[in-house]
Amino acid sequence: MIVLLPFLLSGCAIGHGIDTLANACPPPEFGRPAYVRFFAGAGAWIGGIVGGVASIVALPVTYPISLLADDQLGESGRGEFLFAPALGAAAVGHALLGGATDVVDYTFRRAWVGTSDDPVTAYDFVPAEGPSLPQPADAGR
Repeated sequence: MIVLLPFLLSGCAIGHGIDTLANACPPPEFGRPAYVRFFAGAGAWIGGIVGGVASIVALPVTYPISLLADDQLGESGRGEFLFAPALGAAAVGHALLGGATDVVDYTFRRAWVGTSDDPVTAYDFVPAEGPSLPQPADAGR
């Protein structure tokens, strides 16, 4: 039972990392088709599983280092350090399969149809107010 605990812990870290990749790389507002997002997610899961195994194999080295550097790593830094191979491999798998599918989609569909890669939501320029100096209390008289 104790042997399975690292597998369960890495599964939680991998799932959270893959959800973050799916929501932000690229964001859904850029309008990538469902099959591009599917292959990117599949690549993230494949890479995350391979990286999870690598994280478990590296655990005898990374765990003592994480204990020594516990104060410097911060609140969630220890988990990120322990599962860095899993999260890194998930990102690489996401980029490889998702990027390749996106290139195929662009080459055979978007380049010919003429769809824009601009976000669906508008990012209008809103100027900020300049710095203002404090006014003396009697300046309004």
